Formats: sequence, C-alpha cells, structure tokens
Amino acid sequence: MPMLLGTKGDEILKWRASTELVASLKKRLESKWGSSSSREAEAFLGTLIGSFKEELAYEEQMDQELAALDQGIAEAPIPAALVPLQARYRELVSAHFRRRNSTLALCGACNALHDRVLLRAAQLAEERMRDLGQGTAPVYALLVSGDRGRGEQTLYGRNRYLLLHQLDSQRFYLFSRQLTQALHEAGLLAEGEVPWHGSLTEWRSLLKNVDRQQPPPPELEPMLPFAAAQKQAAPPLPEWRWRLESMADLCHVAGFEPLGEQALTAAAAALKEQRGRDPFFQLARRVINLPLALGHFGRWRLERGGEHQGEIDIETLGLSPLVQLVRILALQAEVHEGGTLERIRQLLYRGALDVDLAERLLKALQCLMQLRIEGEIRSEEAAAFANPEEFSMALDARLRSALEAVLSLQKIAYQRLVGQV
Repeated sequence: MPMLLGTKGDEILKWRASTELVASLKKRLESKWGSSSSREAEAFLGTLIGSFKEELAYEEQMDQELAALDQGIAEAPIPAALVPLQARYRELVSAHFRRRNSTLALCGACNALHDRVLLRAAQLAEERMRDLGQGTAPVYALLVSGDRGRGEQTLYGRNRYLLLHQLDSQRFYLFSRQLTQALHEAGLLAEGEVPWHGSLTEWRSLLKNVDRQQPPPPELEPMLPFAAAQKQAAPPLPEWRWRLESMADLCHVAGFEPLGEQALTAAAAALKEQRGRDPFFQLARRVINLPLALGHFGRWRLERGGEHQGEIDIETLGLSPLVQLVRILALQAEVHEGGTLERIRQLLYRGALDVDLAERLLKALQCLMQLRIEGEIRSEEAAAFANPEEFSMALDARLRSALEAVLSLQKIAYQRLVGQV
C-alpha cells in the first residue's frame, strides 16, 4: 500500500481530498487575480464575504427552526402528532440538501429526527399503559437495525425494530402491544409490520440458530389495542439479508442501556462465531452475485414496466450491493463498528483495500446516496429511481464510475470469499 508523507489508512484519503480542494481553489483564484484590477479584486472579496455571511445566517435560521421542531416532538401529546412534525422536518432538511448537496449533513439530521421520534413514541406508549391502568412499563431496550443502525438514515429510510426485555411478565406484552401501536401511529412502522420482541435469552437463542435454513415467516397480525395480552414466541428474523443486518447493523436507541449493551454484545459474539462457517460464505456468494445497474456493453438495466418503467433502481442495483459487499468484507476483517463509510476507511486502514479503490468506493457511496436522496425528495417516499435520459454528461459519468467501483469490489470479494465456500 502506498504511503504518503508518513500518513496511513484513511489519512491518505483526507490528504488527497485536501490537496485537491486547495489545488482547485488556487487555480480559480489565480485565474481571477491574473485578469483583475485591484478594485475588481476588492469587489470579489466583498462578494465572497457577503456570501459567507448569507450562508451563516441561513444555517442559524435553520438551527432555530429545527430546535423548535425538536421541542415540538418532545412535547407531542399523542403519537399521531409526530407525523406532521416529521413532515416539516423533512422539508427543512430537503431544502438544506438542495442547497448544500451534503449527504453527511442530511443523514446526521435524519438520524437525530428518527431517534427523537422513536424515543417520544416509546414514552407515549408508557404513558398510555399508565392511563389505561395497566401499570408501569417493564425494563426494556429498544434497538434498531437497518439504515439507522448504520447511521445512514435518509428521509424515508428502512428499519427494523427489536424490543427486548429481561423477564417474562404480563406488563411486557401489554407494553409491546402499546409500543407497536404507537410506532404505527407515528409513521415509523408500515401497515402489517411489528417489532421483533422477546427476552434476552430468546435473542441469544435466535442468534445461535441464525444459520439454520428457514423459509421467511408470514408477517404477524397487528394486535388490537384492548385485546387480552398473551405471551407469544419470539418471531424469527425474516430474509437472509435482514438476518445479517440485524446482527451487524444494530444500535440501541431507547430504554435500559445495560440491557441494550448485552444484546449488542451477544450479536457481536454471534457474528464472530458465524464468520468462519459455511452459511456465511454462502451468503457472501449471494451478495457478490447481486446484479448492478450497469449491464453488458455499458448498457443500463432499466425497469421494464410499472410506474418507473425506463428508470434505474438505484437502491437495488447500486447502493444496496455496495452496502452489503462492504459489510461482508468488514465482517471478515473483524470490523464491526460504524456504517458503510467508516467500514471502508477501516478496511483501508487494515490493508484490505488499496487507496485508489477506497477512494473510488467513497465517491461511489456519495454518488449513490445523493441519487437515493434526490429520488426520495421527488417521490416523497422510500423510492430511489433515476431516469438516465435526464442525466447530464457529468452525472452519467459519475454513476458509471460508481458502479464500476462496486464491480471492482465484487471481484475482490469473490477472490477472497467464494474460493473458501
């Protein structure tokens, strides 16, 4: 691996990015000063300072509006009141993205929004229990897996929720029902979805049996608000992708933190145990063979029918393969923390990726995330489609380069993992 000026790991990427930025600014300023009088230069600097002040005022105003929304979320009287607050929050964050085009800023804001809404929904579920005379909520931990678990929540990110408790009791099943209803009313769960729920013992048992081949179970029917609470077996986690994601992309959001930490520790131990087993390599093969949007002879793979006919499914044919590939390689390299960006950096630091490919992958992640966010803004839902006929030459080249980087990563993963199956 090349070493530059004593730097190592992701420091090389930072060094390169800084060098490119300074070189670009230097080139632009030199061209400006070379043909300008001192008065024109002074006017240019005045305009530049004015632009900075304008941007700082915009940031201050946005911070004030978001703070007011945060206060509104914390004081929401019912879960349904959280829905319009989220909508306004998304409007502000979307406007900021159009102005800044920063995926990191948007994901940071959406992570914070998700956590505040989830925490308030859990609090309202506890209050509803007390108001109905069902007692106080038991000791529990609420964890999230998916986009938020990786710190990559967008406007309409997809997540699964896990509700753990210490001891079986009537109160837990009452609380589980109230929480499920609150999450539905707050818009965090789609119709028919329920959180995985069970004890820490059941969670550990599930992790031990995660490599058993089982068909995806049917969705559990939502429980009625005033139905008699009955103990149900902890449901299995559906889908091979979600099983790995539920272990690797998991974070604690609300409830008793020590219980959440025990659940995370159990997941990390299960990942370490599963990493050398045949089911892990079989799963790796499936991830490596995921199709990409760039087909043979450089042709786009387009939707053949439906609402998005003629468009590219950015999520399925670009972003998701990248995220899953990086996750698989990170697990093999015993990198458990962080989202996709941090995993790429850690893989570089540990020598699993060279500098050029790591840089290309970071740019690919940026490009694909931007397209996903733009798709969500257009559709106001969790959709990431793009019409190649509307691409500029620059965007077309960026997306092709991004997908070629993902293809290169597929080849590396094949060499390192498939041969071990």
